[in-house]
Amino acid sequence: MPVRPKIPVTIVTGFLGAGKTTFINHLLKQNNDVKIGIIENEFGDVSIDAWLLADYQPESIIELNNGCICCSIFNEFSLTLQELVKKNDHLEQLIIETTGIADPGPIIEPFFRDADMKRIFELSGTICLVDSANFQEEIGGIEQQKQIIFSDLIIVNKINDSDSEKLKYIRKKLAALNKTAHVIETNYAHMDSSYLYMLQPQLQDEFIRKLRKPFYSEPDASEFHSFSIRFGGFIEETRFRDWFKYFASLHRKEIFRIKGIVNFDDSPITGIVHSVGGMTNISEGSVVNPYEPIENILVFIGKGISKFEIEKEIKQFLLQEN
Repeated sequence: MPVRPKIPVTIVTGFLGAGKTTFINHLLKQNNDVKIGIIENEFGDVSIDAWLLADYQPESIIELNNGCICCSIFNEFSLTLQELVKKNDHLEQLIIETTGIADPGPIIEPFFRDADMKRIFELSGTICLVDSANFQEEIGGIEQQKQIIFSDLIIVNKINDSDSEKLKYIRKKLAALNKTAHVIETNYAHMDSSYLYMLQPQLQDEFIRKLRKPFYSEPDASEFHSFSIRFGGFIEETRFRDWFKYFASLHRKEIFRIKGIVNFDDSPITGIVHSVGGMTNISEGSVVNPYEPIENILVFIGKGISKFEIEKEIKQFLLQEN
């Protein structure tokens, strides 16, 4: 019996009224030949978002009302998604839309933690829509900041409602929270070439491109900051996986996200490493270029974290290895 390919999952998060449902409509229209399941998540007894989705089969929409996904029992979320696949064995893609007040971290974690979820699904990326018109009022919330931190693609929407100075301020704030995300500025939540099958390679290529330049951001009023740590040479894979899992779990309260690229012994493929909330995942990246220097890069985003201390811990790990 052939093994079924994993179902790519796209998480759409963002500020209240930023245009999440409009964006999903664009995705559906540009991918109308793809069988897509949608998880809608809203507060209240009745969600109107499912009715706003244009020309879509209602049997493929699951609504989770009276609370956000991240507040649900972990197993309930996992079982809900598995049940969706059982009832719709033709599904080729899955879109999860969170509420505008949700921290997306606990929504991402099950795709790294749960064995059944990892067997069935593959997380393509997290997309955050930002309302440029109301940015200053909404960016102060910890949930909104985490929506940006955990995103692979940020869509700054309604730019016609903002002047150049305001957009400059928004770009600066976004960069302070997440320097590796691909940022698009648009109106009406429209993104050119928003084909779902292209999202993951595009986001990975953009991430790798941005990693080539080292960066460090000073903490702002929220005390979030990010930095990259680099070191050369190949790494023994099993030992790195054990250390990375231990390190991410140990620092889960202050390090919200780790993302990077590593080079393993005897492997022609780079490893793409992720950590959210202490949960880790390592997936295959691109083929190693033999003409480029071997460099491992890890990006850390958190609150009250020290680049010096983390760099020292990584060097100790490498020295022990040698």
